[in-house]
Amino acid sequence: MKSPGATAPRRGLPASFVVLLVAVTGSLTFLGVPRLMGVLRRVLAGAPVGPDPNGDSMDHAAFEAVHGRRMTHEGQGGEADIAEIRRNWYQRGVTGDTSPSRKSSPPGRWWAPWADRWRRSGRPEPDSTEVSPSGLLLAGVREYHGQMVPLVRPIMAELAFQQTPDHLFITCVDSRVVPNIITASGPGDLFIVRNVANLVPRHGAPVPDDSVAAAVEYAVNVLDIKTITVCGHSNCGGMAGVLAGGAEIRHLSGLSRWLRHAEPSLARFLEAESETRSDAGSDAGSDAGSGRVEEAESPLTRLCQVNVQQQLDNLLTHPWLRERVEAGRLELVGLFLDLESAEVRVLDRQAGVFVAVPGEAPNDAQDLPSRA
Repeated sequence: MKSPGATAPRRGLPASFVVLLVAVTGSLTFLGVPRLMGVLRRVLAGAPVGPDPNGDSMDHAAFEAVHGRRMTHEGQGGEADIAEIRRNWYQRGVTGDTSPSRKSSPPGRWWAPWADRWRRSGRPEPDSTEVSPSGLLLAGVREYHGQMVPLVRPIMAELAFQQTPDHLFITCVDSRVVPNIITASGPGDLFIVRNVANLVPRHGAPVPDDSVAAAVEYAVNVLDIKTITVCGHSNCGGMAGVLAGGAEIRHLSGLSRWLRHAEPSLARFLEAESETRSDAGSDAGSDAGSGRVEEAESPLTRLCQVNVQQQLDNLLTHPWLRERVEAGRLELVGLFLDLESAEVRVLDRQAGVFVAVPGEAPNDAQDLPSRA
């Protein structure tokens, strides 16, 4: 069992702002109950506490001890939240469920869309005339304050005055792409740049735009980031406009100018399609030069995948960045999110195709590499 961590009370704030999180790993049995109770008794009266029992199992004696301590603590005016992020041992004990344990989700299914949470809560979904978009936004903030702040506050307190992200993550503005969900990352892990169609303007591009270049320069030269990831996705509206020739978005002057940065992607895609048609007997794969992708995919999906490859090449048009890559001091990674399956593939740059992420997914946070 890990030692408890706590956020120190800030000056001028009441003691109720003290939050203690007790993380439990491994098997929680009657043998560990005395130590766990000793830790929980050190909780200040009335202070919120968050036991985090994410171990392999919990026996009946351990459940009775944890549940009894929770009832006592709440009876004294305190707050207790059993945050079972990965397994639902405690919840099954409360409900008397004897079915096999399953993985559980944080309270409120924080990653689900607002409308989905309304349906799962059992409450009638509000009519659009009853709840405004800003009302939904503020309801989400209230849920965050009530359920997630006690869990995330210790992390944010450590990051408040300095960030040391591992990755610069360039992706699309599409609302269906949520970088922290698809990478299982948290605050401070990703330095994120979002724009329509996850584009990186080439060095000396005829349409000037410094927003992406500024972020890249800051990430690499100031934050000392060692990896840049470009993540595309299926059914990208921006790339659909490019594939259609731009006629549908001609009245949107700003978007039309921005998507001119995708012209090299379109040219690369059309060249690959021409090569595929001229060599129909060859395997539907790709070579790194042409950027061809799986023929079974739709033309839009193939363009979206080629676009990721092209943006990585666009990064290399910046001389100072290419120098770092060639020296082995900076790594470039391509990802592609298939929205329908919710699966992410990684670019094999030598073969020029997107493949399944190698290896099995980690079972828990202990399997993830620690920050150097």
